[in-house]
Amino acid sequence: MLAHPNKKVSFPQTSRTEVAVSYALKATLVAGAVYALILRDYFMIFSAIIAVIGSMIPAILYRQWRFVLPIELDLILTGFISAHFILGELGEFYVKYWWFDLFLHDFSGFVIGIVGFVWSYMLFYTNKIKANPWFILVFTISLAMAAGAVWEIFEFSMDQLFGFNMQKSGLKDTMGDLIVCIVGSVFSGILGYFYLKYHKDGLIRRLIMCWKREDTIRG
Repeated sequence: MLAHPNKKVSFPQTSRTEVAVSYALKATLVAGAVYALILRDYFMIFSAIIAVIGSMIPAILYRQWRFVLPIELDLILTGFISAHFILGELGEFYVKYWWFDLFLHDFSGFVIGIVGFVWSYMLFYTNKIKANPWFILVFTISLAMAAGAVWEIFEFSMDQLFGFNMQKSGLKDTMGDLIVCIVGSVFSGILGYFYLKYHKDGLIRRLIMCWKREDTIRG
């Protein structure tokens, strides 16, 4: 069974710069959506709607379920979505650079894995579940893989129903995306496993401390 870390710790402070950058990225997404409307590009409009909704996930999670997402993860999520829509779609990075799509899927697997780990860890921390490091490791990787598969199904559905080109090169694109997503999720799972075993300082510890900080402030 895992042991709870010492609760008497100093929480990292919320950076105003991080908050400002997050809001700036969200504003950029809204501006991109307006630009897509001006162009009357239906695919871009659709992508913009998905991007804006995605950037609102932290607020939606807290408003509906009081599920607190630290500003650090909010910033990472918003930055990822901005890279997808602003650079990938509007800037045509998906077309100009063959590696860009794979990079984002790899990064998405890592980010989703991190979120899954921190969430499962906090359930353990608040005594809502009982688990061991291996269970949380498997859950972390499985969550990211499932999210990646759902996204690929979504891309396929949009291509078939509306004639979009979200899959680019079809099966090759899909399998490549899933493979790099798995790689990212495994990496985040390994980081989480070593944190559970040794409680070393690093990204995982900082995010967990930030989560506790936000939960303490809003609780």
